This record gives sequence, structure tokens and C-alpha cells, in this order.
Amino acid sequence: MRMEKIKSAFFLLAFMTCQASAASFSAAQIAQFKQLPQAEQQALAKQYGVNLSDLTSSSSSAPVVPQETIQPRTVNVTNVVQGVPQTSQPKNTLIDFGYDLFSGQPSSYTPVDDLPAPNNYMIAPGDEINVQLFGNQNQSYSLNVSRDGSIQFPSLGPIQVAGQEFSELKSDLTKRIKKQILGVNVSISLGALRTMQVYVAGDVYQPGAYNIPSLATVTQALIAAGGFRKTGSLRNIVVRRNHQIVNRLDLYDLLLQGDTENDIRLQPGDTVFVSAKGPSATITGKVRRPAVYETRPGETLGDLLKNAGGSKADAYLQQVEVKRYQSNGVHIITADLTAASGRDLALKDGDRVSFKKISDQLQNAVLVRGAVTRQGAYAYHEGMKVSDLFTNASDDLLPNTDQRYALVVREFGPRHQIKVLQFNLSEALSSPSNSQNLALQDSDQVFVFSDELNVKAWQEPKPVDHNAGQGSKRGGQAKQALDPTTGVQLVKDSQVTTNLFESQEEIDQQAGPDSRQTLLKPIIERLRQQAINGQPLAVYEVSGEVTFPGAYPLVENASLKSALAAAGGLLESASKDQAELTRAVVMPGEVALNHHKFDLSKILSNQVPDFRLVSKDRIEIQQKTNWSLNNKVEIQGEVRHPGTYTIGKGETIADLVARAGGLTQYAYPVGAIFSREVLRVQEQERMKMLSENLRQEIASLALRRQTTSAQYTTSPTDALSVVKDLNTVPAMGRLVINLPSILRGDEAQDVMLENGDKLFVPPARNTVSVLGQVQMASNFTFDSSKSVQEYINMTGGEKKQADIDRIYVIRANGSVMLPNQSYWFARDSQKLEPGDAIIVPIDTDYLDGLSALSAASQIMYQIGVAWSAIN
Repeated sequence: MRMEKIKSAFFLLAFMTCQASAASFSAAQIAQFKQLPQAEQQALAKQYGVNLSDLTSSSSSAPVVPQETIQPRTVNVTNVVQGVPQTSQPKNTLIDFGYDLFSGQPSSYTPVDDLPAPNNYMIAPGDEINVQLFGNQNQSYSLNVSRDGSIQFPSLGPIQVAGQEFSELKSDLTKRIKKQILGVNVSISLGALRTMQVYVAGDVYQPGAYNIPSLATVTQALIAAGGFRKTGSLRNIVVRRNHQIVNRLDLYDLLLQGDTENDIRLQPGDTVFVSAKGPSATITGKVRRPAVYETRPGETLGDLLKNAGGSKADAYLQQVEVKRYQSNGVHIITADLTAASGRDLALKDGDRVSFKKISDQLQNAVLVRGAVTRQGAYAYHEGMKVSDLFTNASDDLLPNTDQRYALVVREFGPRHQIKVLQFNLSEALSSPSNSQNLALQDSDQVFVFSDELNVKAWQEPKPVDHNAGQGSKRGGQAKQALDPTTGVQLVKDSQVTTNLFESQEEIDQQAGPDSRQTLLKPIIERLRQQAINGQPLAVYEVSGEVTFPGAYPLVENASLKSALAAAGGLLESASKDQAELTRAVVMPGEVALNHHKFDLSKILSNQVPDFRLVSKDRIEIQQKTNWSLNNKVEIQGEVRHPGTYTIGKGETIADLVARAGGLTQYAYPVGAIFSREVLRVQEQERMKMLSENLRQEIASLALRRQTTSAQYTTSPTDALSVVKDLNTVPAMGRLVINLPSILRGDEAQDVMLENGDKLFVPPARNTVSVLGQVQMASNFTFDSSKSVQEYINMTGGEKKQADIDRIYVIRANGSVMLPNQSYWFARDSQKLEPGDAIIVPIDTDYLDGLSALSAASQIMYQIGVAWSAIN
């Protein structure tokens, strides 16, 4: 018995091996194989080269039985047709119109019971007739029409019904029943309808014979066959009956117009034939339904556009491009669809029609942008002026609108160059007859600006942070200006004005949408682009003490007064007795700059005539002498009134201490610390330069190590970390001062104060610090009788790597003193004082230079920490 199973399994595997490509084995054969033990299954599968996992997984699916060639397929056209997987197409690829509607695959048979039957439905064998009696009798009958065309009605016998229409059947059968059965009412309806066999041939998804309901039409038969192949024609479908063509169907009538007149009901034995696809044309661009459309003889470009749903609103119909294939190549035909000749252009196979987009250029309109209530385009009319755009200033303009400065940008010439006109919006609206009420032209652009300072780009000055570590970035000296309303000095974080002779920088992203920076940028950029072929650059610049310094378009009849209006007017700090005009004089091969001084007050008071501006002029409005209302310094520590003080020109440290009430009894003036922002910036730059030099030295050191046998005590990786640590040491910007001498009236020691200076007077410190290469760095109580060496001995003495010849002392005021400890020569040394720090450096002969740098950076870091603690 065991051997019989094995033989049977061998036979099964041999059969599967032969039939594996067709996958046509039955479930019973697979079940027989599965009865064997797992080990034997694996051995046999390996011996015959059968994939055991495929065989196991195939058991869950029904066996695939090859269909006979002419076996009819029974389908239900009322079911939803399952979509056939289509070949994926790239995005935006045009489709062949109409094919997706009929794509599908034949569905399985399901009885049809709910299709409504029309009154002219012809009764034939296979139909089911439902008869219900009520009244004296309550009976229901389901009567099938037999092959001889009759139904067998109880108590009435056979009744011939085949060949009758459904309405005729109901009338005749009702009369006969009521005549023979008295006192009953009759209701007659159709039950299950018969099926019929038709043939679908040609370029369809799956041609063949199909059993379909007796009410099915041509399109339902096509759906039953899975729809069309891409090679099939939607416009030439014929129905043959008894060897004759009884109908032609153009599916475009159904798809585009909903016309089902030619979608006739089929009869048994009919053949639906789909011809090969005929000529086609492609339509793309600004149409409602771009696709590939099949064409018929005699169709025109107008017919194709109609099939595509018509053109879109932005289609340019005057120049429609038609690419046509001819024997000598591709020809371009331009058709005007606004004319009958263009619409009547006959189509040819392969035509590619493209509808272009109309121009976005506004016609018969004026555009308004900026600080207005309603931006956008306004209809232009002849004689239109600025006052026609803004009829009510309180309603049409924003509260922050600068009514003193507005622009009109106007195009001219075939190259669409621009020119700029400037006007006073307030005067234009208050007096329509005023010359400022400019006459507008079609396509003009009106720009209205805001008069508010950008609160994000301008801000109050912040205290200087001397303890900023890495990541703290500062630029050069910030430009200062005064708020024209409050007189408070402002500091501008970013430079908005640009050099006229260089490419314009990006506008500050924080600028408002109605600011001069934002609205003028595209205008100035366009003026730069058209300044070619010897054309002058129509831009000038206003700098100095004005509200909005920067570059401005050179308007027609530009003057000094119009330039000041463009820049928002003068600041309170502006000097009116003297200003400067720099004018570029272009000569062959060079450009000369001429500087002219002028009295601004006389021009503003009309004592002297205003002058005209030309290309690339620069106007510098200078500041009043000694104008500084916001120079502040800070004094902290042991003074009677510490805090921040506003200073004027020429004030010194002695003046500041006096204004602060003098020193307290606990003050230690010898250790006073004075810092200055300019020095801090310089010190930071020097440290960056030092770190860059060290980085280059490290790279050279690493290269020498790779090419020689030299040995170094510090690896390049460790050395680079030293450079990184050096970058973290904060710059202090300290200036060594002798405060006791300053307070005694020594003018040579006194320092004139600047904005941002800081003075710290520490309390008396009776300590001395010992740092560096000693056994235990520490702080000690000051003893005037002890020497430098005695303090070092109190830490346990120097380490082996200490350089005892280079010991130095950092005094409390920041100066350096070298004690008299040299072996080779004697030098005078000052006595130690409270607050001094004794530094014992490392011997550079003991370690390489990079290790010495590491130790030095640690000392610098300790000093920096001390400075941070003071702050």
C-alpha cells in the first residue's frame, strides 16, 4: 500500500513536471500528493524540480480549465464590469477618447430577473410569464414558454403566445382568463427572460460567442466582450443578421451626444463586428477634453474641436497650430478658428492640433499696487486720471499710506521699455485740476507706498553683549538714524540700500509688502536690464539723514525736491546748511566722479533754483555736527550710582565716575576693568586669524609626519581640537587703564568715552592667584612681604615641564609684569598687589608647539571665565 502511494505520487509529479507551464493540474491530484509525509514530499519535489511552495499555494485557488474555442460565454450585462489591467501610462499622456468607458472583461453568468420589459418586447420560447389571480380566486402562476411557443395554464390548457408582443399578450391572455374564470382580476408580468447567443468579433478585448439577455443591445454585447482593443474603431460598428448588415453604430453619437438611436436590440444569432480603427487626430492645449480622436471622412477642424468639448476661455483661436505629416516631412499649418475658413479645414490622418494660451497681458486696464484698500486691475477709459482711481481717500487708501510719494510705471516702444512718473497723491486727490493729477494710459501701473518704518528691519538698540561665545556674529558699524516722529535713535540691522554699480542684493525678507524695498525692487531691476547698448541707468541714490535711504528710479524731470520726497523726507538730525551731490561723468574709456557741495536750506526755501538729477546721481544728506542723543555707556561695581549714562562728545572716564557719585569706600580702582566694543571686534578678528594660521600649520605638520619619520607628541586631530577650543574663547575688548591716576586728574591717562563702553570697578580683593604649570593652582591671601617665588612654592612648586624663566604676572588692571627671576640677567620688578595673577607657562622645549598652545588656550579660557564672572 505504501509503495502504491509512492508510485502514484511519482506519476503525479511526472504529470506536474510536464504540465507545469500550463498549470492545469486538478485539486484531486494535489490532494493525493499532500497525503505523503512532508519529508517524502520534499524529496520528490527536489528530484523532479517542482517548487513545493508554489504547489502548496496553488491548492487554495480553483483549477484553471482551458476554455473551448467556440464555447459560448454567458454574461449578465447589468453587473458592474470588472476593469481590465491597463498598461500604465506616463502622467499627462493623452488617451484615446472613449476606450476607457468600455474597458472590462467578460463577467460570469447571473440570472436576470429585474430588467424592465418594454411593451413591444417579442415573446419567444424560454421566457417566463407570471400570472396572478385575485378576487374569487387567489392564485399565482409562473409559466414558461415552451419550445412550441405555448404556455400551459392550469384549467385552461395550452395557450399559444410566441410571436406576440408583450402588450398584446397581456390583453389577449387577460380576456381569455376572465372569460373562462368568472369573478377574478388578472395581473400579468414577465419573469426571467430568455437568453440568446450572439457573436462579437473584430477588434474587441475577447471575441467569441456570448449568451446575453434577450433585451441586450449592441453596446451591452460589447461590454460583455470586455470592450475594445486600442486597434478597434468606435465609429464603425456593424450588426449582421442573416448575412446582411442591419445596422451601423457610431459610438461618438452616444458618448458625445447621448444618442442611442442606433444602439438596437440584438436578436439570436446576430453578429456584432468591430472594424479596425480608422484615421485619427490629436488635439492638445487649451481645450476642454484633450485626447486622440478617431475621425471620419469629411470631418473638419471645427468638428474635432466640437468633439473635444470646445476651447477654454484662455485659448488663442486666431492662431491654432496643426502639424501634418506629408511625404516630405512635417508641415505646420496655422488656422484661424474665428473665421469659417479655419473651422472648415479638412482633417487628415495623424494631424496634431495644438491650442495655445492667450497672452496674460492685461488689455484696457490700469493696475494698482501697494498701500491701498483694493489692489488689482481697474478698467481703463479715455481721459482717465489718478483721481478716477481713488475717489475717496479715507476709503481707498490705508491709514499708513505715504500720500507724498507715488509712481506711475508706463511701458513704451516695441521692446516694452518702461519709464517712471512721480506724483504727489495728496495733491492729486485734493485738486483734480492740479498738475500732480496725472493722465493715465492703457496698461499703466500705479504704485502707492507705505510711510511707516519697517518695525522688523528697524529696532531699538540693544546693550552690547561682551560675553557672546561662539555663534555670536556681528557686522560692521550699524547705520544710525532717528525716528522722525519720536526723535529716538534707531539702529538698522541690515543694509537695505544697494550700490548702483553692483548687482542689487536680496531685499530684506522682513520688509513689508507695501514698503519701498519690496515695491521698488522689480522696477529698479527692470531699469537695470534695459540700461544696455549705451542707454544710461535711470536710477539715483539718496543716502544719509533721510527716512528711507536707498536707490530710486529716475523719474521724468527728477529734481532734488522730488528725490527727498521719494526718500521720505529729512530726519531731525539732517544738516540743512550743507549737502553733497556726486555725479558720474562718463568719458571715453573712464568714468569721473564730481562732487558738489550745496546749501540744502536755500533750495528748500526756494532762494535758489532746484537742480535736475541725471543717471547715477548720489545725494548725501549729512548729519548735524555733534548730533548724538543716544550714545550710552555703562558703569558698574563699587560706585555710588551704578547704571547706564548718556554721554556727549568729549566726556571721559573721570567725568563718568564723577556723574556716578564717585567710588565707594570698598572700591579697588587699581583693578578697574574697561571694555570697548571696537576693541572687542578687533580682538575677535585677530583670534580668527590666529586660528586660521594654526589650522594651516597643523595641515603642514600632518603632511610632514606622513612624508618623514619625525615623531610628534600631539596628533593633528588633537591639535585641531585645540584650534576649536581657541575659537570658543570670548573676546573681551579690554583696554588697560590706570583709574587711580585718572581720578587724580592725570589727563594723559584719561580716556574719551564712546558709545557702548563699559567700566567695572571691583571691590577690594586681598588675594593673589597662581595658575599654570604648578602642582596645585590656587588662590592665596595677599601678603606684601611674600615674593613671586614664595607664592609659587605655596602651590607645591613648579612642574617638570614649567618654564621658570618666562614666569609673568597679570596685574589686576590687565597689564603684564615680568618678575626679576631671570638666571642670566637682572631686571627691575614691581611688587605684587592684591588681585594679581601669577602665570607659570609650559616649557616649549619639553612639548611641541601645539601642546604649548593647548596649555595657553586653557589659561586664556580661565581668564575669560573670570571676565564672565565680572559681568
